[in-house]
Amino acid sequence: MTADWTPVFVLPNIPLEAAIGCEIAALAPAHDRRVAALKREHPTLRRFLNRFADNFGQKFEPTVLILNTAAPPIFRDVTALASFRDLVAISAVTHGRALELRHSRGHRVLFGEAFAIYPWMLDRHYEDVIGSTPAILGTHELSRFKGQSSPALFRTSLGESDIDQPLLAALLARWRRRYEAAEPTWEDVALMRSLNMAYHASLLPAGTDTTFYDVGRVVSLWVSAFEILVHPGGSGQANRDKVFEMIERTTWAIPASAQLAHDTGSKTKLVKRTLASWLYQVLYQCRNDFLHGNPVDRSTLFLPTPQRTIFEYAAPLYRIALTAFLPLGHDTPMPSAKDPNPFGAYIVDHMDFMEPQKNAEEALLTATRPPAKRGMRRASAARPVASSTSSAARPASSD
Repeated sequence: MTADWTPVFVLPNIPLEAAIGCEIAALAPAHDRRVAALKREHPTLRRFLNRFADNFGQKFEPTVLILNTAAPPIFRDVTALASFRDLVAISAVTHGRALELRHSRGHRVLFGEAFAIYPWMLDRHYEDVIGSTPAILGTHELSRFKGQSSPALFRTSLGESDIDQPLLAALLARWRRRYEAAEPTWEDVALMRSLNMAYHASLLPAGTDTTFYDVGRVVSLWVSAFEILVHPGGSGQANRDKVFEMIERTTWAIPASAQLAHDTGSKTKLVKRTLASWLYQVLYQCRNDFLHGNPVDRSTLFLPTPQRTIFEYAAPLYRIALTAFLPLGHDTPMPSAKDPNPFGAYIVDHMDFMEPQKNAEEALLTATRPPAKRGMRRASAARPVASSTSSAARPASSD
C-alpha cells in the first residue's frame, strides 16, 4: 500500500474529515489509511507529523498532500501540484463564500490560507527536514523541528458538504487533461493560470495591519482571474466585454438570475445585463480605481443596498464564470418517469449537482437586498473588511 503513495507536502491549516482528490493526488488527513500506512513504514514521518501545534500549544497532525508513485513524471512537478492545490481551494472557498453571504455565521473556510503549503517537509529519504521557498533553502534536524499552523486564521474543519463537489470533479478532470497532454490546449493552460490567480485573490488581504487599500489590491487579482479565463491566446486581448459574454452564457438555475435588469453601459449607452454582469462591472471599476491611482476611499468597496463589500461577492461570481467556461452542466439523460427507481435517482442526482450553482446564484442575489436588521445576523470574524476598515486599521482620510 505505501509503495503506491508518497508524501509531498503538508498543509497545517486545514483539518479534513476525509481525503480530497483522485487516483493521482490527494489531500489526506493523518487518519487516512494511506497516510497511516506511511507512518507505520516510516517512523520519522510519524514523528514529523506529531511535531505540529497551533500558536497556543494545541497539538495536531497536518493534512498531507500525497502523490501516486505511478503517476507520470509531470505530476511530480511543483506546477502541477500547486494547480491541484489551487483547484481544491477554489472549490472550497467559492462555496464557503456563497454560504456566508446567504447565512453569515463564520467558522467556514473563506480564505485560501487554509490550503497553504508548509515550507518545511521531510526529505525523500525520510531523514531530515528541508525548507524551501524563494527566500530560504536549508536543512535541519527533525528532533529540533516545531511545526505551527498560521497565526492569522483558525483551523476550520472541512467536510464533504463544505466543498462544491460538481466543480471539484470538473476541475480535477481538466487538471488531468492539461498535465497529461503532450501539447495542452490554450484553454486548459488558461484555466490553470486563472485558478492560480484566483487562489492568490482568495488569500487574506493582509494581517493585523489590513487597510482598504489591501482589499482593493485583492479585488484586482480577482479581476485578473476572470480576464485570464477569456483571453483567446496569441495576440488577442481580454477585456470587460468578453467577461460579460462569458457570464451571460451561464445556464441559470434561478429565473431571477437571468433577468436583464441591470445597467452595465456607459454614460452615452444603456446596456441591460444580468446581476452577475453588473457585479463584475463593479468589481472591474473598483480594480481600475485602485490600480490606476484614482481617488478611492472605504466606500469605493461597498455595494449600497446590502452594505457589503464587492470583495465578498468575487468568489461566488467566479464560480458563475467557471460554470460558463467549463461549461458545467448536468448532462445525464433523464430516464423515463414510468420507471420510478431510475427516475427518482436521476432527480436526486440532478438536485445535488445543481445545489452549488443555486447556492452561488442565491449569494449574488443578496446584492439586491437590504442588510439584515441589527441583531438578526451574527457578526463574522472571517469577514475581512469588517476589521480591515475599522478605525484602528484604515487611514484617517481618503484620497
